[in-house]
Amino acid sequence: MRMIRFALLFVTTFTGICLAANQRAVDEVLKWQKVEFDLPESVINAPDGYIPINNIPMSGVHYKNRVFVTVPRRRWGIPSTLNVVDIAPPFPNTNPVLRPYPNFELNELRADLQPDANRIVTVYRPRVDRCDRLWFIDTGMMEIPGNFTIVQRPSIWAVDLKTDTPIHRYEIPAKDVDSGYGLTSITLDVDPNDCEKVFVYISDLQTYRMLVYDYQNQKSWRFLHNYFFLNPLEGDFRIQGIPFSWDDGIFSIALSNPDPVTKFRTAYFHALSSNSEFTVSTAVLRNETASRRGYHGNDFQLLGYRGAQSQSSIHAFDRETGVIFFALIQQNAVSCWDTKKPFAPQNMAIIYKNDADIVYPNDLAIDNDGYVWFMSNSIIKLLYTQLNLEEFNFHIWRANIKEAIKGTVCDPTVRANVDAVQRFGESTGGDRVTFLEYKDKYGPGGGPFGGWGQDGNKRPARP
Repeated sequence: MRMIRFALLFVTTFTGICLAANQRAVDEVLKWQKVEFDLPESVINAPDGYIPINNIPMSGVHYKNRVFVTVPRRRWGIPSTLNVVDIAPPFPNTNPVLRPYPNFELNELRADLQPDANRIVTVYRPRVDRCDRLWFIDTGMMEIPGNFTIVQRPSIWAVDLKTDTPIHRYEIPAKDVDSGYGLTSITLDVDPNDCEKVFVYISDLQTYRMLVYDYQNQKSWRFLHNYFFLNPLEGDFRIQGIPFSWDDGIFSIALSNPDPVTKFRTAYFHALSSNSEFTVSTAVLRNETASRRGYHGNDFQLLGYRGAQSQSSIHAFDRETGVIFFALIQQNAVSCWDTKKPFAPQNMAIIYKNDADIVYPNDLAIDNDGYVWFMSNSIIKLLYTQLNLEEFNFHIWRANIKEAIKGTVCDPTVRANVDAVQRFGESTGGDRVTFLEYKDKYGPGGGPFGGWGQDGNKRPARP
């Protein structure tokens, strides 16, 4: 018995040392009490032009000492949805003013709220590719509770970061999505040798689908699979003592390096309201014919279980180390997993945890300099309690990847803690939940009162 207690003490102490060392690899780069914009007073002071408490940033994507910060139009008083800030040490930079990107004209709404192919309405989580392009989805929607407005069709954009010029726009057809509500993350599959060969994968948390866009041929299609659904047993959350339930489905897609033989990648994906991870080859996703199948056989696979209360918003794959990072919304933390080890909670580690400042880690991305960037935006307070603009509410951190994983089970030089994948329910010969075939749903997807405001009958008008 003494030997067992000694072993437990040793493991606990060792883990604590690793966590402390890893936390020192993390820098807080940006923080805000409230978001302000570099805009003329005539814009800021216009009716509903700028309402500070309604501006909740949703992304922190780094590119060459610039960070792209989006503010989705989920309330009135948001003058610009896609923005940028310049960063410079010493960090953190405090309350930097957002500059509309690439300009205010692109971000400004028409007074009559009519469709305009030269403007954007709401952007969530943009991404930068290896070819110096910024890609994003314009949902085309003003997602104001009780007053949802479809301004225009959702569209996929690309901006040349060397010239700060939009170079591509693709309007997603109605055959693929009814509206842009739920299109909150984008993942880029760029050919290692040809910048014109790009596939874009988009999570649709609202209708539980994955959209695929073939940039070279400018056509799109969608996949439906039971693994895109929430797990109804894992849709209850408690963050900073605030209990709530969300039904968000597929939320994030991360891509491995190309297979040296087939050249295809593994797509790792999960729903927000789930503790499980799934995979599919991009050979399947790139096949438009496969998207029309009623049955996908074994093409989509359950990878395993992350552990209790390990619901993740966004995750990302580091191509140099082969490690995936997860933003864990209930644990106020960022975790990691080495993809060459079995997928099990014992083979994962926390690289950063901050119960005071991480209140809903809503975005996570890996740059080209070996850093993982992650953001917390306190949106839970806005939705369910009260946001205090005298406090620091929005934070963006970065972590040197190799330093953050050093000595943890995520380090490729460290042996796995367990040699078997953990799949919930295997002890009884089956998974936890049997999912049912799902048809189109016209409903919410998280947020206060289910995302529609207190009066649930006020649904967004169809275009």
